[in-house]
Amino acid sequence: MSRLIRFLFALIVYLISIPAGAATLSVNIQNFLFSPAILTINLGDSVKWLNKDGTTHSITQDNNLWTHDASPGSSFTRQFNTEGSYSYHCRFHPSMTGKIIVRTPEQTRINIGQNIVTVAPKVLPIKLNLTGKNANTVYLGSYIVNAQSGCANCHSCPTYAVGHNPYKKGEVKQFNARTYLAGGVSVKGVVSANLTPDTTGKPAGLTLAQFKTLLRTGHDPDAPGQFLPVMPWPFFGMMSDHDLDAIYSYLSSIPKAVTPTKACVLGQ
Repeated sequence: MSRLIRFLFALIVYLISIPAGAATLSVNIQNFLFSPAILTINLGDSVKWLNKDGTTHSITQDNNLWTHDASPGSSFTRQFNTEGSYSYHCRFHPSMTGKIIVRTPEQTRINIGQNIVTVAPKVLPIKLNLTGKNANTVYLGSYIVNAQSGCANCHSCPTYAVGHNPYKKGEVKQFNARTYLAGGVSVKGVVSANLTPDTTGKPAGLTLAQFKTLLRTGHDPDAPGQFLPVMPWPFFGMMSDHDLDAIYSYLSSIPKAVTPTKACVLGQ
């Protein structure tokens, strides 16, 4: 394995601890009100206050963690990297109040994972089967599979939908839903497996115990005594049981798909 590939795999593991998809959300100051008065954001997001009134207002945190005077037409932006609830007011007009609620790291991952498959335009236009499952666990799995581990890169042929390859200028990213995680990608002559549920609902036909053993030890249950080639199980196997449970729950919820007859070649 080349140094570059080893580095990329190590980077994937590092990124497991970092929330993705940071955004800037807006609060308008107008008619002597903060709108919305209560805003819930992800960890790492920023909030931009824009003063649309004809008088100066302030954005002053109740415990004096920050304060900023915004003249008419001006704005103030602050990033939130600590979870919690932050109440604030205008020091010139105390009746004006607002609150920013910052999700925990776990809530942030769950929210992003849910948005990937539910918020239009969908990054992944599939319908999940949540019957009998904990939705938050499934959405956490969506975050790990789609935003951190890059599973579609090696297990979807092709990775992106036609006209939605982000590596091509002007195309908006969207995963290929038709054969999503159905395998068929050739990596150094080894073709990736179909990870979608079988007729009994088990992803790749594996029980949860088999799935964890595969990622922890690299032993392929379909080839006793052999290690999985290419698959970076030494890295992914370091995940917590909590995260592996979430991945398995997510893979159990995605639509069944058929492996393409013609393999894709990674990097081409």
